[in-house]
Amino acid sequence: MDMHRVVARGLLALAVTAGAAAAAVPFFDRPGGLALLAELNHPVLLACLAAVLLAGAALLASRRAAVRKGAGLALAGAAVLGVLAVPAYAVVADPFPDREWDVPAPDGSGRRLVVERGLGLGDPVWRIYVDSGRFPNTRRHPVAEYAAGYPRGVLEAGWTDASHIRLIDLDHTHHDLRITPDGRPLDRLTW
Repeated sequence: MDMHRVVARGLLALAVTAGAAAAAVPFFDRPGGLALLAELNHPVLLACLAAVLLAGAALLASRRAAVRKGAGLALAGAAVLGVLAVPAYAVVADPFPDREWDVPAPDGSGRRLVVERGLGLGDPVWRIYVDSGRFPNTRRHPVAEYAAGYPRGVLEAGWTDASHIRLIDLDHTHHDLRITPDGRPLDRLTW
């Protein structure tokens, strides 16, 4: 078996994995779900990656000149579109939000209060959640999310004790919320 076929099979396996992840990850990004899957919840990027890997596998594995030519053109087109689309996607969706706060629980239990601010195209979107456990089994429990266009933000976030977190809005409103030992919020915060 020549090396081209081995690499093509590897690319095909990666394409199937990326496609399956693009289809499945949105269903597993839920309260109490794995934080790793929540971070991978970018189905558009995963589907594009699967298409590029599939075209690369076709380019390497096919003996037909027409298939190789089509796969090569698809890869060249994907490269051009990728150069243009990656900055546009980053502006519109902000796949890598800024972590404003990442505060460990005072009792050393492996829980972390995390506040992220995603800029995106419009107004900032604030996401507040508690991650509990160690990587890769970290569970994510959402506490609150500011809808896009909401004129508030988070001024300060922290733990008051091992079972309570405090969030302070930009208008200096305090929100004290109870958190279970496994990281689930007992109180819902609605702004």
